[in-house]
Formats: sequence, structure tokens, C-alpha cells
Amino acid sequence: MSSSQDSSKHSNRLVNAKSPYLLQHANNPVDWYEWSQEAFDKAKHENKPIFLSVGYSACHWCHVLAHESFEDELTAKIMNEHYVNIKVDREERPDVDRLYMTFLQATNGGGGWPMSVWLTPDLHPFFAGTYFPKGTFRQVLMKLAEVWERDPNRCVESGKQVIEVLREASNTASDSDIMVQPLAADVFKRLHGRFDPVHGGFGGAPKFPSPAQTLHFLARYAAYHLGAPNASAHDKKDAESARDIAVFTLTKIYNGGIRDVVGGGFSRYSVDEHWHVPHFEKMLYDQAQLLSSALDLYQLLPVSSRDKKTLELMAKDIISYVFKDLTSPEGGFYSAEDADSLPSIDSTVKKEGAFYVWTAKQLDELLGIDAELFKYHFGVEEQGNCDPRHDIQGELKGKNVLFTAHTPQETAEKFGKPVDEVQKTLEANLATLRAYRDKHRPRPHLDDKILTCWNGLMISGLSRAYEVLAADSEVASKALKLAEGSAAFVRSHLFDEKTGELRRSYREGQGPTGQADDYAFFTQGLLDLYEASAKEEYLAWAIDLQKKQDKLFYDSEGGGYFASAPDPHILIRMKDAQDGAEPSAVSITLSNLQRLAHFAEDKHAEYNEKAESIIASNGQLLKQAPYALASMVSAALMADRGYMQFIYTASDASEGALLKLIRSTFIPNRVLIHLDPTCPPRKLAELNSSVRSLVDELEKKGPAAEAKENVRICENFTCGLPIEDPEELKKKLPLVSSA
Repeated sequence: MSSSQDSSKHSNRLVNAKSPYLLQHANNPVDWYEWSQEAFDKAKHENKPIFLSVGYSACHWCHVLAHESFEDELTAKIMNEHYVNIKVDREERPDVDRLYMTFLQATNGGGGWPMSVWLTPDLHPFFAGTYFPKGTFRQVLMKLAEVWERDPNRCVESGKQVIEVLREASNTASDSDIMVQPLAADVFKRLHGRFDPVHGGFGGAPKFPSPAQTLHFLARYAAYHLGAPNASAHDKKDAESARDIAVFTLTKIYNGGIRDVVGGGFSRYSVDEHWHVPHFEKMLYDQAQLLSSALDLYQLLPVSSRDKKTLELMAKDIISYVFKDLTSPEGGFYSAEDADSLPSIDSTVKKEGAFYVWTAKQLDELLGIDAELFKYHFGVEEQGNCDPRHDIQGELKGKNVLFTAHTPQETAEKFGKPVDEVQKTLEANLATLRAYRDKHRPRPHLDDKILTCWNGLMISGLSRAYEVLAADSEVASKALKLAEGSAAFVRSHLFDEKTGELRRSYREGQGPTGQADDYAFFTQGLLDLYEASAKEEYLAWAIDLQKKQDKLFYDSEGGGYFASAPDPHILIRMKDAQDGAEPSAVSITLSNLQRLAHFAEDKHAEYNEKAESIIASNGQLLKQAPYALASMVSAALMADRGYMQFIYTASDASEGALLKLIRSTFIPNRVLIHLDPTCPPRKLAELNSSVRSLVDELEKKGPAAEAKENVRICENFTCGLPIEDPEELKKKLPLVSSA
């Protein structure tokens, strides 16, 4: 059979895949399989090792490896002759990715994608790496094939030993003697020590926003001390520092090239230390987390701070981008846009960042007399502004990544114009570039896979936006509509009403079974959406999903939660508590349990028991490396402060002064319960004795009772008297209000 016939045969197996990443490889000459029993059986039957390739559709270096090696006939021939080749989308199968990434990191000291792992037919790993250049990749393939043919037992025994070591490492002993305040202080000290005071961020290049590991924690650490009336001067100073380094980082990100100045949204990371040259893929989870962090820090800043406006613009930029480019017609949010694209409609070769970068000449032609002002403001250079050291493949030579090089005031002074005129000119220029780009440049590939977990993160950010940006009614209402549209999509396409189970992904049909992060992130999204919308259906659904997550993922023997669903082909069911590009599922679960203990307080003992088991089962790691579990430390810190339960009563909350005041304050340990006398929360009343007594009281007054707007604040399951005066409520709130 000829190689062309081989290619035709092999292309058909991935043609039926749902994953955009797998479909990108459907025409490779490599004889790819999906992660499946068929592949495992073939490896055992032919006694061949497995080559496992894991990546995602928007990954630039995944594309490079594919072009150099997987599309090469000679390399494919080596792979097909000596291996059973399996292609996995890490976003669809995080359980597969998690296990073998742990092996890669343990053996190489680091990891990333594309991930290349060699397995025995029994799925035990014996060698791994990330991107291999074309020649090196062939050499590795041949060398490992020789090792397998000469002494397969050596590989088998090595693989078994590795799995046993990983299994032992995953079964850490319980430790319930945890003091959260010292751990939080350690995390802050480490972040403060790694903070880049010139460019923002933490550590050197490459720089990732990593909100879960940094910004989310810093906002809560700041609120913990700023909101404490008896905090020491030292603690308040640290709190202000935590807030300020987080704000500084976000403003640098917003003003850097990591933001798509023309079309909105943020790239995954910057290859340099000053957020200028990004890897251009845009991920939904980054938009969601940056949105939440921008809103948190916006509320923490005093009204007089000039950075508040930047954070507000950042939040609105993300909402606009997600609405325009990542929202499906049915309401779900797509996963990502690619790093690579065609430079023009006539081009045939994709280049990284082609959709986003500009030559000085192009800007001169498009903007005319405004070009000099625009180029000055956005740091454009005649020969391009991308450092060759950060352009390994030379694709950005002569090109400019736009970034805010000068403030509007500086630009106005430079050109002798009023600031308002400069801002209007820049807005018009950006509109011109946006129109040109949309018409003449093919958009990057869209990963239109809809993930439950990332939709949950986005729902949380949008729900917060509805509350925090209420002064801009158009943006706020759009945010709530988007959040509710996503929840409706998940309910109709990714949720089984009969079993109560979630699916992980949707694209032309449902994908694999839901993992722990799907349940955790989406439950969090529903809790946030309930607090924003006052619709009890979201809270009831969140309660049911937590019950299902407990059934599927809770470890009744060792405590805590597994990260992956049961699967006989996943050799170790891991409990991964460390944060990465996203917060760990178990940390978000801890926060959810703590909140649910106050929403459904009749079940608080059950929720608290599981929450405590999370801390205990991760106790050793928390003591050894709390900075790796920053999201868990954040959640534990909120429990240490104690939750404030606000029971808000009003027949029409739309203009409620008390509700606006509560929402104007950053209270990360808040639980907001809505009680409409004309439509009492029945489900909640069944599970919360405080709400039940209030509902009973209202019903005694009769169905026509119109209660004056009031709020009761409950702490430690003890409620105060109703408050009707905003000035009285102000005295009860933490001292971090932006009002």
C-alpha cells in the first residue's frame, strides 16, 4: 500500500472526533487513535508501546510539532511502524492529561504542551517530553523503539515503578492541625518577594496572569485585614501592599500587548517580562478569571484611585470580547481562539499573531494624518517593536504588537491637543483597524467546544459584573443576560435531568463525562448567579449538583475529593489540589461547601465535615508549599474570618438602596439570600431555618404583605435585627467599600 493510501486510511479515524484539536490532525499521515479501548487492545495485541500526544487546539507549539513531524511522511512512517499513536485533547480529558503531566513534571522538572509520553501497552509511562524539534523527535522515536524491541521488560518494570511512586505520592497522610493565618502570611510573603515592581507580575519571563495563584489570593488577603476593625498597623500595611501589587499587575497587563487593543480580550501569556509580546491564543478561562479579579480589585480601591477606571475598562473590555467572539448562538461560551492565523485572505501559511500585528506602513496607509499620533500612543516602531529574542521563528519581524506606550495625557502633550480630542481620535482609529482586520484578515481558528467548567468560571465573572458595574445599566444587564444564557445552555445540552450528572463538553453532541472541575466551577457559577439574579432555581440547582459531586468524587475513606471521574484506564485517581492556569477543583469545592453551609444552614454540619476533610487531606502539602494551593488558602481564610449571611427582604429589589450598598462593598466572605415576600423561596426555606422562620412570619401577615426593604445580618448562625437605614448598614459592613 502506498504512503498516500496510508494517509487516506489514517485520516478517517479522527474525522469522526468532536474535538477541534483532534480534527486538526485528521489528515495527518500518522495512524492516530483517540483515547479508546480499540487503541489499548491494538497495543496489547501487537505488543507495541503507545505514543501519547496531548495538546489543545489553540496551542502554538502544538501546531509547530504537528507541521514539523506529524505532517511529515517519514516521521509518520516511523510512528506507525513502531507505535500505537493516541491523540488526546487535554481540555476534553483533563484526567489523562493530569496523570501523565505529573509524570512529565516529576521526571523533567517541568511540563507544558504539546506533551509527548511513551507508554507500555498497560498505559504505564516510561519516557516523556514536551516539544521536540523535527530531527530530535525522529531520534527519540527510533531510540525508544530500539529500547522496546531489545528489552521491553525494562520499559514495563520502569513504568510500573513510576506508577507506584506516583500512587504513593498521591496518598499523603492527613493533617488537621492547620493554622490558616500563618499559611496566608507565607503565601503573601512569597508573592511579595517575587513581585516585579517595574513591570508587574510575579517572577520573570514568560509571564502568565495566573489569577488563581496570585490575584485571587491577594484580593482576599487584603480584604481579610482591611475589613477587620482590630487589625494591627502591620497587617493593614501588608493588606494595602497585597492590594496594590495586584492592581499594579492588572494595570500593566491591561496596558501591555497581551491585550488585543483593537478587538478586546487577553492572550494566554507574555513571552517577555513586560507583558508585550504574547503567545496569541485567547482562552475563555483567562477572560473569566481576569474579569473576576478586575472587579474584586476595583472594589478594594478607594474612590480617589486613578486605577479604578483602568480596572473598570478592563472588565468591560472582557465582557465585550466574550459577547462578540466567544458566545454561541445558543448561549454557551466557546473555549478559545488560536494563536496562529493566515496573514491575509490570499495566504496559505498560518503565522503566529498574524491577525493581531501591524507594520508601520500599514498604519500609515490606513490612518493617514492620525497615524503619527496613533503610533506614538501605541508604541509602534518603523522596523517593528518585537524583540527578536522573543520571536524564535521570525514571524514577527518588522511587525508591531500594539500596547499603551503613553497615557492619553502624554500623547495630548506630545501633539498639543486636548485629551478628549486625543481619546476620540484613538477610538476612531481603533474602529478603522477593527473594520479592516475583520474584512481583510481571516480570524484565528475558533475552538467552538463548550466546556462546562469554563462556562462556570465565566458565569461567576459575569454575575459579579452585574453587581459591581450596576451604574452602567447597559453593561450590567448584558453581563447578566450572558450569564443566564450560559446556564441555560448547560442545562439543556450538558446536564442529565434524570441522573443529575453533568457532561464535560459539547460540540455537535455531548462529550465525555463531567470531571470534578465541571461540578466545582459550575456550582460556584450558579451560587454567584443566584446572588446576582435572586432566582432561587440557580441555588436549588447548585445544591443538587453539590450532592451529585459528593456522590461521584468524595473520598469517604481518605477524605477530600478526587479530581477525576472513575475510569478503569486512568491508573491513578488523583487528588490534585495545586492551582494552575485555573484554580484547583478541590479549592473551589471548599469555597462552595463553606457558602452552602450558610445558604442551606440546616445541612451545615454535613457541609462543614466535608470542608474540613479537604483541609485535613491536603494538610501536609499546605504546610510544605501553601503558595501552590493559594486558592485553598484563600477559601480557608474566608472561613477563618467567618461568613456574613445577608438575608435581604424586598418586594422590588431593583432600586433597593440597601442592596446597592451591600454590592458596592468587596465582601468575599458574603452569602446573600434574597427573600421576596410576594414569592417566598420555598426550596431555601426547607433547608434554612432562619429563612423558614422569616417566611412563616411573612405568611402570617397575609399574601398582600409588602415588607419595607430591610436586611438581617447573620454571623455564626445568629441573626441580628432587621436594618432599614443605609447609614446603619454602613456601620456593619467591612471597611473596604468603594462607595
